[in-house]
Amino acid sequence: MIRIAAFVLFSAFILMAGGCALPPAHSPQSDLQADLSRLERKYSAITDELVSLQNTVQNLDRQLQGYDARLEAIEQNQQFDQPQMGTSSGQITDKTSRIGPTERTAAAGRAPSSATEIYLRAFSDYTSGRYDKAIAGFESFLEYYPDNEYAANAEFWIGECYYSQQKFTEAATQFVGMAQNYPQSARAPNALLKAAQAYHELGHTDQAREIVDFLREQYPDSAAAKTQLEF
Repeated sequence: MIRIAAFVLFSAFILMAGGCALPPAHSPQSDLQADLSRLERKYSAITDELVSLQNTVQNLDRQLQGYDARLEAIEQNQQFDQPQMGTSSGQITDKTSRIGPTERTAAAGRAPSSATEIYLRAFSDYTSGRYDKAIAGFESFLEYYPDNEYAANAEFWIGECYYSQQKFTEAATQFVGMAQNYPQSARAPNALLKAAQAYHELGHTDQAREIVDFLREQYPDSAAAKTQLEF
């Protein structure tokens, strides 16, 4: 009888111990998969951005070559016209040497490369984790070049900066505004998706669902609309 009683008590102890061992709410494997998924999306976005920027830089290089050719032609014409201006050769040469660099600087300031330079610097700050500098850079880009073809992208990356800083209120506002301002942009669906995720992080589940419903209604064929969400 003693052995039977001991066996029963041991069995009860095992069952109680097993019942107390609850599985963790979030397994390390699921957290790792979620992190990898976020990194893959960020890497894909950066890759697409770099390809687009590379094409733009090539176009700008061709435009700058045209500017250089025109400036060289102007300088040659100035030198050619020197004997007809009724002044000494030294004065004309001296005047030309002062005007030439000024004209070249002005032309470079008007060239679209200045917009590209601001954008690339801000994007570099974003990829390096310097989010405050990136936000300032993108905002400067939008201030001086509001009609540039990369204006929509700049607004999107500002939202990404806020999201990376876990400033979800600012991120949600930025993403929604970007989608409203540029509904035809290829980044508009992703902006709505990130806005929904930001609202979810803030605990505003109803708003997050409303945005997801709008996303799937307006952009049903987008990858963002097909993303599986847990809210």
